[in-house]
Amino acid sequence: MTLISSLSFWAAVLAVPIRSISVPSSNIRWIDCTKNVPQSSQYFNTSAINLSNLPSTLHCGQIDVPMDYSKPFCETNMITVALGMYRPTKPKGALFHNPGGTDAGVILAWEIALNYTNAFNELLDFDILVMDVRGTYSSNLLNVSLDVVAGVLGPYPTNQTAYDTIKAASATAVKSWVELSSPPGIIEHVGTREVVQDYEMIRRALGYEKISFLGASYGSFRAAQYAATYPERVDNFVLDAVVPHGRSMFDQVQDTMAATNRLMLRADAYCQNNSSCPFHNQGKGSVPKAFKQVVQIADATPFFFPPCVNTTICYPYSNGFNVRTVLYGNTAIPDFPAILDGIYAALHGDGSFFIDGPAGLEDVLAMPVLCNDYTFQKSLQAGLEVLKLADVKSDQTGIGLSQIYQIQLFCSAWPFQTPKSEPLNLDQKMLLVTADFENQAATEWSTFTWSQARNSTLVVRHGDDHVSFPLVDQPSTKITMDFLNSGTLPAAVESELVSVYTPGMTRKPISDPYQVPTGAIAGDVDSGNVTVEIPF
Repeated sequence: MTLISSLSFWAAVLAVPIRSISVPSSNIRWIDCTKNVPQSSQYFNTSAINLSNLPSTLHCGQIDVPMDYSKPFCETNMITVALGMYRPTKPKGALFHNPGGTDAGVILAWEIALNYTNAFNELLDFDILVMDVRGTYSSNLLNVSLDVVAGVLGPYPTNQTAYDTIKAASATAVKSWVELSSPPGIIEHVGTREVVQDYEMIRRALGYEKISFLGASYGSFRAAQYAATYPERVDNFVLDAVVPHGRSMFDQVQDTMAATNRLMLRADAYCQNNSSCPFHNQGKGSVPKAFKQVVQIADATPFFFPPCVNTTICYPYSNGFNVRTVLYGNTAIPDFPAILDGIYAALHGDGSFFIDGPAGLEDVLAMPVLCNDYTFQKSLQAGLEVLKLADVKSDQTGIGLSQIYQIQLFCSAWPFQTPKSEPLNLDQKMLLVTADFENQAATEWSTFTWSQARNSTLVVRHGDDHVSFPLVDQPSTKITMDFLNSGTLPAAVESELVSVYTPGMTRKPISDPYQVPTGAIAGDVDSGNVTVEIPF
């Protein structure tokens, strides 16, 4: 994780345009893109953009929406949401895209228009709409000081005193965000129930009867909820790397443990298929075994990193929890050679691959969203009961439990009422896409959601990576693009790289990680030699 310093954070706050309050309107205000350039990122270098010659397809806008949709829309119950669009001359329809979580949205419109990404090349006949979801970036950014979360994140406590300490830290963080964010009360209105209504406001303002939607990761959660709330507005919806509605915390723990186990076996299979892997000659199972040893070493004597002693960018020590956290972060789009070399180096005294650091702005902004969307256990006893019921012995890496319970700890002092998490009734024809070996959104979540979408088709890619459509050379991505363009669901398929299950079929068992391809053919990252990567 990267640290967003206080200076950079306040610079981001002050960069949000300030305007005088006017009478609320549901119309989009189209604004000058040259004066509303998104912040620079790793891939988006604003200094390289010729602002005097922006593409005519790039459009920037703002729309006023109710802060609290349960109350009248007025000047005192209003926030402004920012949006970006790629707009061809004669669009064949509207495609809304949510990249997930609290990922920057508006920046994607720039990347598409400036040809910084090829992931949308098959969709350029659409009006493509992206927005910064409320409470993030240019859409009424919350004041979530990063300093106050330090005492919340960490291993799950095993006694009441330790739990009370973390819960108090959570209460302090939430209190500061409530008091410092504006307008007053915004903190409890940044959940999905509000976000989908923002999308509906934008749809109406654009004048489209129906919209298509490409929801990635947490964007799939929002897309599914929009479909359930406004079924008459649904055209072609794709849920990629599905986050489920109505899945219990117990089941999510089980699923995440299984997913991290599979990802580790996937790394082991990659090692067996590549002689350059440092564990190649040690045989099947050597990678999970080596990672366990690294965790044990770090727990006994944490790795020490002198360059991190006098900085706030990274922690000077990494124990077993930090090692698991870093590995989890590196397996969203896994670079197996780098991961395998990092494990090998740690076994031989160099743990630098596992340098950890404070949570960044994007990580912290996600917490109020999740706390608003889910009801979590708010007592040590309830949390430990789930841990007790979970098959902890099957958690081969320890990553599953260590990561999913971070959210539960953070929300332990959430003071606001949250909606009950229930399965959805999704009658529309939709396409659900998942990957056997991704561990950020367990493939079980897609299967579970598919059971709620009786007229939809499930696409299973036999590979890894969190979110499939950026891998433009994969068969699953061709299926996604064909559906978005035509509205025709694919026929059943069973092949080396992808399986397609049509309505009424039963999904086969998850692939054996040692029996499916690894490497470039399956879309794997190979130490920077990426088959296709999208600069989100």
